Amino acid sequence: MKRAAAGLLVLALAACGPSDPLVLAEQRTGACATSAFENQRMLACSAIIADPASSPEQRVQAFINRGVERARLGEHGRAVADFGRALRIDPQNANAYLQRGIVHQDRGAFDSAVASYDSALDLDPGLDIAWQRREEAMGYTVEPWRGELNMLNQALLRDPNNVELLNNRCWTRAVNGDDLDLALADCNAALAREPRYSAVLDSRGLVYLKRGDYARALADYEAALAIEPNNGHYLYGRGLTHRAMGRKDLADADMRQAETMEPGIGVQYATYNLSL
Repeated sequence: MKRAAAGLLVLALAACGPSDPLVLAEQRTGACATSAFENQRMLACSAIIADPASSPEQRVQAFINRGVERARLGEHGRAVADFGRALRIDPQNANAYLQRGIVHQDRGAFDSAVASYDSALDLDPGLDIAWQRREEAMGYTVEPWRGELNMLNQALLRDPNNVELLNNRCWTRAVNGDDLDLALADCNAALAREPRYSAVLDSRGLVYLKRGDYARALADYEAALAIEPNNGHYLYGRGLTHRAMGRKDLADADMRQAETMEPGIGVQYATYNLSL
């Protein structure tokens, strides 16, 4: 029945236009892409999909165009199905992922929208509309730090040896407890390139502190303070490490001095999800 219906679509278009197959195909492609009349556009796209002479590229674009039109008409389920069919033919089509993300977002499926936008951006990091729509969807779904982590992931795909980006991802993972093993790998990669980068030593100190590896945490905080002795953030981290090791007097001294250097540093550390 489906094939018969598709055949009727082809015949309907043929009856309304010239007999030259090339001219008909060109008109059909134009109507599928740009027609202001929804019925004509749907008919043209469906005819391209059904025509065995259509190239894979033509069928992919027809599925996408028909999906966009179905989404505009509120047929979200059928639109998502069309984008899925396009991706089965061409899994590298960033626009199909983008359009599927837009439909998911419009229907309130924000997690699915973000996943589709991420797939689109993996294929085309310069797709600005995907970044914009993704940011909008993130406001309704996952925790904001996960959005930051995804942004860092994308940036590191383009610049994998960037020490600042590696440190930022290490720190983001360390603070939020996303994956301490991955956080440690990021910090180690950054320090392999810049061994005396005090901010990375501080980040790795927090990773070790959360892992319960207090000796290594203390060594990193000591190394960071040797480079920047007046940094209250590093000093407070060392104080917490002393406290975890049962060295109350040293801990209290470090934490008091850190609070003098950077008033409010204790409140800041309270947001780092530490349980010592």
